[in-house]
Amino acid sequence: MSLGLVLPAGPALAQSAAPAVPLGPNPSECEIQAALFGAAGPGCPSIVMKRPPPPPVAVATPPPPVSAPAQAPGPVAVPALPGPPPDPPVAALKAGLRAAFRINFDFNSARIRTDSRAVLDRIGAVMTAPEAAKARFRIVGHTDAVGGDAANRALSQRRADAVAEYLAERHGVRRDRLDTAGMGAREPLLPKKPKAAENRRVEIVNLGG
Repeated sequence: MSLGLVLPAGPALAQSAAPAVPLGPNPSECEIQAALFGAAGPGCPSIVMKRPPPPPVAVATPPPPVSAPAQAPGPVAVPALPGPPPDPPVAALKAGLRAAFRINFDFNSARIRTDSRAVLDRIGAVMTAPEAAKARFRIVGHTDAVGGDAANRALSQRRADAVAEYLAERHGVRRDRLDTAGMGAREPLLPKKPKAAENRRVEIVNLGG
């Protein structure tokens, strides 16, 4: 079985964040940066990630116009600070972005297979780069709909924890920068195919700095 990768401030963020970008089986560091931060890092080519469209949002009826007061105060001029504005940290550019990775595990286990360690090594390099060193992430495990809900949620949590431990032990990502959650089969990547392999993934959500 396999999982994908991505990382909210609470369990609800997995639903409220931007749709996850499903990355291929062998994404580069530049592609991982673009998916999680909205822009690739120094030395990378320009990369535009194709994100799934967000779910439709109901449009509320606008309230009736309110009459302006007879004597509204005029605008107040604020002098600009000298010099150009500082660049925001890379991790804070697009907080809430997330990406889905296919990470392979042993059957019904949280043991990461050797063929998935190269992808995790690139993720670790992105997380420990100087421009993203203060970013926090949530790692969310997902399964397909095969099996019961309780078992799937427990398995997805163990796999998310295994990814966090790998990044902390092998790459020195501080554990307090990594949050984990297990969603089981509750948020399928392919809702019309709940048992498809693509639903087995770990997502990483950028929580900002």
